[in-house]
Amino acid sequence: MARTLDDRPERGDQVLPPGARQCFACGDANPIGLHLDDIRREGDEVRATLHPRPEYQGYPGVLHGGLAATALDEVMGYSAILLAGIWAATATMDLRYRAQVPYDVPLPLVAGLVDARGRRVRAWARLHLPSGGVGVEAKGLLVALPEEVAARARELYGPMA
Repeated sequence: MARTLDDRPERGDQVLPPGARQCFACGDANPIGLHLDDIRREGDEVRATLHPRPEYQGYPGVLHGGLAATALDEVMGYSAILLAGIWAATATMDLRYRAQVPYDVPLPLVAGLVDARGRRVRAWARLHLPSGGVGVEAKGLLVALPEEVAARARELYGPMA
């Protein structure tokens, strides 16, 4: 049974306990990961910050598009967890690269839900430029994890959903 919005976690560090933080996108213990920072629920949105490093470069001075996609995928996943109470994985994701994204400044991420019905969650996400404009945007369909995987996640991370 899903929990109410008020008793669900509000921050990423409430989802991933110490010792279970190897996620490539958000795990702070993964030495080669993206280390998304300050993942949190704010009202009906999830926010986070990407702190790119020079090794994340695609073309000179530009963040690699695959890493931007990974960051957007992650915040959409957190929107399923923190907003709908559903441990889910991305089934499809559509991306629109709207501008070149620098890799030498912190980049805000924001995500939210379009709807959640049964095992399916439709979500959106945006990676913002330092100017406030949108660099990359995504829409995705996420599906609830199979019960054996969800049970393992609840065992590691707690009864989120």
